[in-house]
Amino acid sequence: MVLSSPTMYREGFSKGETHSNTVNPAYVRRIFIAGVGGSGIVGDIISAIRDHNLPPPVETLKTLRLPGYTGPDTLLIPVSYSGDTVETSWAFVDGFSKSVAVVGVSSGGRLTSLMEVRRLRVVKVSEGLQPRYAVPEMVGAVYGLLTGFEAFPREKFLQAVDELETYAKKFSENGLQQMVEQARPMLGRHVVIVSADNLYSAAYRLKCQLNENAKHPCHVATAPEAFHNEVEGWTNLGNYCYVFLRSGYEQLMVSDGLDWMKEYLRSNGAAVIEIGVKSSSPVSELLKFLLIADLLSLGLACLKKVDPIMLHTIPKLRPILRRHLP
Repeated sequence: MVLSSPTMYREGFSKGETHSNTVNPAYVRRIFIAGVGGSGIVGDIISAIRDHNLPPPVETLKTLRLPGYTGPDTLLIPVSYSGDTVETSWAFVDGFSKSVAVVGVSSGGRLTSLMEVRRLRVVKVSEGLQPRYAVPEMVGAVYGLLTGFEAFPREKFLQAVDELETYAKKFSENGLQQMVEQARPMLGRHVVIVSADNLYSAAYRLKCQLNENAKHPCHVATAPEAFHNEVEGWTNLGNYCYVFLRSGYEQLMVSDGLDWMKEYLRSNGAAVIEIGVKSSSPVSELLKFLLIADLLSLGLACLKKVDPIMLHTIPKLRPILRRHLP
């Protein structure tokens, strides 16, 4: 499923692009992408791969309410794979009450019903997946939906997907043993994923996948912010494994800081893993790191002999939250 992500990106893109004419860029000054969990990472990825030199700004919302400055010049894209995510459903209700433009992304559920009864468009994605495994299709759907905006050039995205497909073949041909071995230092250690801010969405994706697929504790430290807090908490380093995601587009100061962190950690007993990829563009680089995040989490799940599909704790909490669906 992970190795088929290039196909999923393309399928989602095609579905989203068919709805792109429902959004008029001339009337949109900001875009909110609302979602949590597996669906919530979609907004982080879309925000990262847009052309940052062009409007409108994109903001990811992982809350029940929209900001006070929300208005008719706002486009809200609620993303909920199941359609039964409480936070995202309430974000939609709040946005609708503030007269925002809305196009949803979902496979069905309560959110889809709430939107369709109001004659609003929903980009329907494939059913029957765990939300975290549907991320490539949902990312493609949102990007395709936004191709009317200059900040989302269609060819740049599709070229990055083509490059990802070539990259993924080396894993399908050589098996996943490389990722199993790369994950081995994580065993028995708390994991910290470290990256420059341009790779935050990939670092956060790896954190979430290690949590859900490998049932493993971890957190994210993003540079340059991590230079001013994370390093002061470095104690008992033998209990930690630091995973550095290194971008070819890091600023020089950030690169120097990350190099120092890596060497300091190694010399003080921490396990350190460093991962980099060669890519033709920042978009291509990010998609490759997202693939690595999925595969690395599966490698650790294999080492720990845990089921990467089955969830044990989240389902216990979910019914409590769903009592509050609108």
